[in-house]
Parts: sequence; structure tokens; C-alpha cells
Amino acid sequence: MFNSQVRYISILFIAIIVAMINIAPSLAFSPKRDLTNQQTYTMLEKDELILIDIREPFEWKQSGVAKGALTIPMTDPKFIDIFAQLRIDNPNKTIAFICASSRRSEVVRAELAKRGFKNIYSVFGGTTGNGVAGWIKDGLPVVSYPDGLDM
Repeated sequence: MFNSQVRYISILFIAIIVAMINIAPSLAFSPKRDLTNQQTYTMLEKDELILIDIREPFEWKQSGVAKGALTIPMTDPKFIDIFAQLRIDNPNKTIAFICASSRRSEVVRAELAKRGFKNIYSVFGGTTGNGVAGWIKDGLPVVSYPDGLDM
């Protein structure tokens, strides 16, 4: 069991590195794959969206978590299973991923889209910002961790 988890995490990290190299040139906003922070917040307020913060717990502790976001690290060996269950339980809701700057969330979104998942987005700018945008920079509500919504 432990070896399979280590292997899964290793494969995930390799996929993330390869994907980050491939998407680095395309880090501009795209409405086909990104939501703005304000769009995300509005959809959360209307209960139309599930927001998943895929950062690590130490990052959540440093900056806080977007209010209403679920905290599920992308490195969790059960990440795909948890995500798939959320999709099954909420077939009509948009799901968006947020990280620090939107690089990791775009990698996760792209990988899940390759696996056939629909209605998924990355939050452009992430929590702390990518120089252009950011949840905190935009003055949107943040809660301190562990007050976020753990899965």
C-alpha cells in the first residue's frame, strides 16, 4: 500500500513538472480554462461552484484560504478519488481549482480535462497572485486555516 502511494505521488509530480513546462507559455487568462477571482467569488456566493484549494497545509496557514474553499492538497494520494466523488455528487456545479498563483491549478485542471472531466476551471491569479491578479490582492474574503473546509 505504501509503495503504491509513493509511486502515485512520484508519477503525479512528474506529470505536474511536464505540464508546467508545457503550459508556461500560456499563462495568460483564457475564459475557456480560467475564472477570474470575482467570477469565482460570485459563483461561490450563488452556490453555483465548488472551489478547491489544492495548495499544501503550510501554504494555507501562511496566507489563509479563500472563504468557502475546500482544502484538498493536490499531493493527497486520494485527490482524484475525492474530486471524482465531488463531481458525482454535484454534477451541475462548476468546479474550480485555486493555488498560490494559478500555475498548479491550471496543471490540475488540464490533467483532469484530459481524463474527460467537464465544467472545471483554474482561478486565474490564485490566492496570493501572479503579478496580475490574486484573491487576496482583489480584497476577497479569506479565512485562517484550519478554519477552511477540509475534505
